[in-house]
Amino acid sequence: MNIKQYRETIVNVILALSLVILLVIAGISGLIQESARNAAFAAMAQRADMFAARAGAALFPRTDPFALHFLVNTVMMDPTVGSAAVLRQDGTIRSHSDPEKIGETDAGKESEAARSARTPLLQEFRDAEGRDCYYFSSPVLVGKRRLGTAVVVSTEDTLDELLGPTRQKLLFIFLAALAAIPVLLQLRYLLRAEQRAAAMKSAMMRTVSHEFNNAITVIDAAVFMLSETEPDKSNARRAAVYDTLKFETKSLGRYVKNILNEARMASGRFRLEKKEIALRDLVAPAVYSMEGLMRQKSVTFRLDITGGPVPVLADQEAMSLVVSNLIGNAVKYVPSGGNVLVRLGPDQANPANVRFYVQNSGRGIAPEDIKKLKQEFYRTEDAKVAASGFGLGLRISNDMLQLHGSELEINSETGKYSAFSFTLPAAERQGPPPAPAMAPAKKKGKA
Repeated sequence: MNIKQYRETIVNVILALSLVILLVIAGISGLIQESARNAAFAAMAQRADMFAARAGAALFPRTDPFALHFLVNTVMMDPTVGSAAVLRQDGTIRSHSDPEKIGETDAGKESEAARSARTPLLQEFRDAEGRDCYYFSSPVLVGKRRLGTAVVVSTEDTLDELLGPTRQKLLFIFLAALAAIPVLLQLRYLLRAEQRAAAMKSAMMRTVSHEFNNAITVIDAAVFMLSETEPDKSNARRAAVYDTLKFETKSLGRYVKNILNEARMASGRFRLEKKEIALRDLVAPAVYSMEGLMRQKSVTFRLDITGGPVPVLADQEAMSLVVSNLIGNAVKYVPSGGNVLVRLGPDQANPANVRFYVQNSGRGIAPEDIKKLKQEFYRTEDAKVAASGFGLGLRISNDMLQLHGSELEINSETGKYSAFSFTLPAAERQGPPPAPAMAPAKKKGKA
């Protein structure tokens, strides 16, 4: 699975989880609101009981109208209470939150049920305006003697004072979770559009690479046949022409490999075939392919290989391309008469790793450009002047190294040098070390 497929999978998982969370929030919201409603009813029932107990003190041993009316007004201070009253057993209203109703008879069915009940009672009904109302009643007792009934009525409007904040918080949480859904859907759409564009680009790059590769094969064969049938083998100028043709053919071949591998990695079709290889075996072909250009630019080349041929577990084709890209870049961008150093050996920071290091003298790289060099098709202004190219080599090399658990390291000092390196863990030996696969290189000299 490549990084783009991985990103889409993550978005799909998050989207599915968000939908599940929305359903959970909706379910929990209902439970929380039901729990809050029950708690409010319990509080109202308790308030009616306390109201009845205090009303008994105002009615016995003698009725104290002032204390009774004061008690009703005290109950009405609770914003969740819509109305409050104390009734006689015959339904006559002793005290009411609406003074005009005092002395009237409450003959409603809720009043009759409350006065008949021996215990606290909750009744639900709709008023004339269609609002849900909750009728809480409790007997007013002095010992076993019943003096009347205390009534507290709440409506859906007054209960909103208590349940409203909880409902608003739950609604806010639900809307916040809901708002993430369009964002995730848009993100998934953009990712799929990106994948379609990447697939089209990969298909185009594969086609172009295939056509270029066919042309390069024909050119390479033609150059070989011409050089083999050359009548004047001693003509240096003609030999130089053949060398130039061979070099440019190999350069084009490397470009094609870079483009093809970029397409393979972008489409997730690149597969590593790791086995034990010695990096030093990959250096000689890369150096040989740049020999003509080094001679042409009078480059001083130095190869420094320390230790034996320590094997690493890697894909040979991928690492061959990385080594070829790094050495090729060092030679291409070094100024005429400059120096190129290739060093291979144990990593000083961690001897269990093998470090490949290539450095060239000259322009160096500006700090702001170093971070961009691993981007696709990026080339510095100096690089555009110094040599032709596509800006894919370092990007491909870094991608290849990341597949091996490593990364391309870039160091430079402007006006002095540029250095590119990477490390790979040495493979554990399963037997005697292999014999050296390449002859010792010269430490310094003109290439």
